[in-house]
Amino acid sequence: MLRFQRNRDNKPSSGTEFPFVHPQSFEEVAGILRFKGTTFVYKHSTRCSVSLFAMKRLLGVVPQDDEQWIYIDVVGQRPISLALAEELDVWHESPQLIMLQDGKVVAYCSHHQVNEDTVESWRKTHKIEN
Repeated sequence: MLRFQRNRDNKPSSGTEFPFVHPQSFEEVAGILRFKGTTFVYKHSTRCSVSLFAMKRLLGVVPQDDEQWIYIDVVGQRPISLALAEELDVWHESPQLIMLQDGKVVAYCSHHQVNEDTVESWRKTHKIEN
């Protein structure tokens, strides 16, 4: 599991870590798609400054206990990223955030829309309690 230090507005970190799961195989991705509940898939490009800023904005999100958060490196995991895009029928972009409920896509966005406000809006729209 990847963990990223939260660093909001350059304030000292409280030590809270963001619990991204980092699948390493197609089998792990298949398991993610079978998850009964809410899944957020974040596709990140290590070569893109927009992705860097999207990641910083996502670190402001407080993960809920009943959610799973998935991190896909679109450069290092290109075959997995493309297979996921095909399976979900969501055009591949990065940065990109996809929300699944019970393995089905209910919302997705990319670039500057990947932020805390989008996550909170999706939670409200899809009746996910904080």
